[in-house]
Amino acid sequence: MPRSGSANGGVIGAVNNTSFGKCTQTAVTASGCLTLQPGTNIVKTAVIAGGGGGGGANYNNAAAGGGAGGLRNVSCITASGTVAITIGAGGSGGSAPGDGSKGGDSIFNPGGTECSSMITSTGGGYGSGYVPGTRAGGPGGSGGGAAGGGGGGGTGNTPPVSPPQGNSGGCTAATPGAPMGAGGGGAGAAAANTAGGGSNNTATPGGAGLDISPSFSPGLPNCGVYAGGGGAASDIGAGSPVQGSGGTGGGGAGQPGAPGTAGTTNTGSGGGGGSANGSSARYNGGAGGPGIVIVKELTKASGVWSMQSQYSAKRAGTWPKPQDIFNLDYLVVAGGGGSRCASDTSGGGGAGGYRASGYGPAPLQGTIASVSGFCGASVSITVGGGGAKGSQGNPSVFDTITSTGGGSADSPRAGGSGGAPGGTGNSPPTDPPQGNDGGPNGGGGILGVGPGRCGGAGAPNLINCGGTPFSRTVFAGGGAGGSDPPGGSPAPNPNGGPGGGGQGGARGNDSSTDGATNSGGGAGGQGANLPGQAGGSGMVIVRGPSAVSFSVSPGTNATATHPGGDKIATFTVSGTLTVS
Repeated sequence: MPRSGSANGGVIGAVNNTSFGKCTQTAVTASGCLTLQPGTNIVKTAVIAGGGGGGGANYNNAAAGGGAGGLRNVSCITASGTVAITIGAGGSGGSAPGDGSKGGDSIFNPGGTECSSMITSTGGGYGSGYVPGTRAGGPGGSGGGAAGGGGGGGTGNTPPVSPPQGNSGGCTAATPGAPMGAGGGGAGAAAANTAGGGSNNTATPGGAGLDISPSFSPGLPNCGVYAGGGGAASDIGAGSPVQGSGGTGGGGAGQPGAPGTAGTTNTGSGGGGGSANGSSARYNGGAGGPGIVIVKELTKASGVWSMQSQYSAKRAGTWPKPQDIFNLDYLVVAGGGGSRCASDTSGGGGAGGYRASGYGPAPLQGTIASVSGFCGASVSITVGGGGAKGSQGNPSVFDTITSTGGGSADSPRAGGSGGAPGGTGNSPPTDPPQGNDGGPNGGGGILGVGPGRCGGAGAPNLINCGGTPFSRTVFAGGGAGGSDPPGGSPAPNPNGGPGGGGQGGARGNDSSTDGATNSGGGAGGQGANLPGQAGGSGMVIVRGPSAVSFSVSPGTNATATHPGGDKIATFTVSGTLTVS
């Protein structure tokens, strides 16, 4: 029951904490201090320690890969003002013969309370260099690999935390004097053990790193994948040597007759093991990669609030703003369907599904899209590839809008528009329809079926007019069918539908074509006994009012400002659209 005059304005319960960090994201690659936004009280952070160094080889015995630095991805931790950050150094590679060195710890806010206001990730374990008597890999965030016969992999997640910060390094088989090493563990997986057998000389790769990009905004260094284990090496003086590759996320690798490569800088990945060449040469290990700390300052206010607390937070600038809502026009075109190889002639592939909110024919205009989010919105974009020969095209996706790939001229013939002969279009059904049925010979286009063996027509759409350099303005044409006239005489090539539909082939004239790139056009069908073609890839274009800002990834995609002020983003490959 409320009590008047209490410090919380009469509301009994836990004191809540607001944060208005504006979703600011920083990648810290060197030790120092980070000044947070004035309203920040809560952050999300990924702390990746330095990777362990790979071992240096001995004669007749190659060395192991270093373990990745510990990776801890923490969704909510208290922080404000200026915080210190320590970036762990990568461990040095072992000098032949010798073990590598352990990586350095990375720490968010050293001196705070662990798991409340401080996060520590432990450096990766060293890779063994097979100095007799020290065959095991070192423990750490992820463990280093073993070298020589019967060595144990270094233990990962040391010291233990939950969720685990890493995995163990690989072990070596019990055969004495085995000429290869085992890989170091990664944040995403343990390294594999080497196989037994006197003739085996296959070093194992480093354990896979971990992709943390779903937890953060687009644009993370190294595509958001970190802490791969170092790959081990084998002795090139022994039979059938196979070197171990680095784990995804930046792990160093073993190299034939060479030192191990270093883990990638600021990924916390382990170094590769050094190789050997029988009794004539031995090589050093690669250094581990230094760590990194990612900090995202959160906008958050959960729980029940008194008016007094809310007022105080508003005055302090720590009360979050409401979610932003953005109304955006779109054009989403899926990949076109492929044609097929046949003993007679092939029908044309159907166009990829076409869905748009404006800038094209009025009967095909759907509802404008609304996307929302705190501090803007990030939307995954999928650009569907064209169907291979005899295959359906792939879907394209923007937010809740999905366009289905075009039907093939083989199976399945159903799709955004159907493949020929007679494939079902607008499958699954949308309103307005995303395509049409295939004809007897030509693939369906968004505007219907073409005459004779020609492909169905595509639709014009000027959503990108005055925008990015992408120049196509007609999309989703059906592929033409192949021609094989009676008597086997040569014949002209049937035309693909306007909007990227592929040209049909004919007996004696092998010139059918794929659907055009980024058009969603269906593939042209072949004349008798000729190979099929592929559908054209799809396309996604988004247009918003002048008040918004667009950024896209990867850089293959593009943004522009229309002369009237609207913002435009064109996607020729899958990626992410960030709206603010």
